[in-house]
Amino acid sequence: MTLKEYLSQATKLDRVIDSAILQLDEWKRFSLKSKSYLSTSGSASHGEPSSVERTVMKITRAEERLNKDIDRYVDLQEEIQNLILTLENHEERALLERHYLLGQTWDKVAEECFISLRTVHYIHNKALKRLEPYYHKIKERIIC
Repeated sequence: MTLKEYLSQATKLDRVIDSAILQLDEWKRFSLKSKSYLSTSGSASHGEPSSVERTVMKITRAEERLNKDIDRYVDLQEEIQNLILTLENHEERALLERHYLLGQTWDKVAEECFISLRTVHYIHNKALKRLEPYYHKIKERIIC
């Protein structure tokens, strides 16, 4: 995994979490529309869960997976933040935080930092070169 891929993980995981939240909301909304949701009768007398219970169990499992992803996201954000904080240059730190932690596009970063897109890419490349030795230490720790 390259340094850019490592830094981009949080943004990608954030998108996965957003999708999972939307999907869960849709499932919950749909289950409320179901007439069987309001029914208390089911096959519970036969020892099997009713369709409502099965739906609730599926939603619960999806929520548990989402919570694990959120925990992983927070941990990853913290790791990436700590890596970025090794940079002494505040401009480099701000630029990397905006893109890799806040998920801003390079165009948005340039606009908010009042610099050209070309300058953003120049600063980004400089910052990556400075972070490379620290990233190799992290990689070695992960592999061992």
